[in-house]
Amino acid sequence: MRIPAEERREQLIAATVEIMRRQGVQGVTIRAIAKEANAPLAIVSYCFDGKDQIMDAAAEAWLRNFSRFSRDAPVHLGLRKAVESVAEGYWRALVEEPANILAEIEMILWATRNAPESPLAAKIYPAYIMELGNIFASAAMHSSEESRIDIPLLVSSFLMIFDGAAIQYMTDPTTATPKTMYFMMIDALLTKTGL
Repeated sequence: MRIPAEERREQLIAATVEIMRRQGVQGVTIRAIAKEANAPLAIVSYCFDGKDQIMDAAAEAWLRNFSRFSRDAPVHLGLRKAVESVAEGYWRALVEEPANILAEIEMILWATRNAPESPLAAKIYPAYIMELGNIFASAAMHSSEESRIDIPLLVSSFLMIFDGAAIQYMTDPTTATPKTMYFMMIDALLTKTGL
């Protein structure tokens, strides 16, 4: 049975994400993707113009998947509550799916290292900033709270705190220190912004 090209592309993207979860970015090859998707090698080349394009598509899929931990933020309760809710959702994602977060960090580092050949590095953080920025801006509109810093800077600061805490957590998930420091720094950020 012939599989439609769009469905095949989605299978290949899912296979790429799964390989990254299990083996990291270094495990992603055209041959490995074809094998994981149970597809002929030629199909990968037919659907994508090389590894960079597949990685780009996988990053977009990853962002859509990861957004489930932030999309239900209670924007009607104001900016501070929305940020706190997203912070809790991101931490939950880290604890529940550490392989995903590790692979995501590896993907960001891979993209940065390969920035001259891959446009992915320049897309990842702007996508997060846009997604979280929309949530935080909506929350700010629902309240009388005013942040002393603009929303993009608030989001960038939030992501910097999460990234550092995530790396520390993954090096030793048995200690409570990264979680304690993460929420302490989120609170400090919110206090600094006047929330």
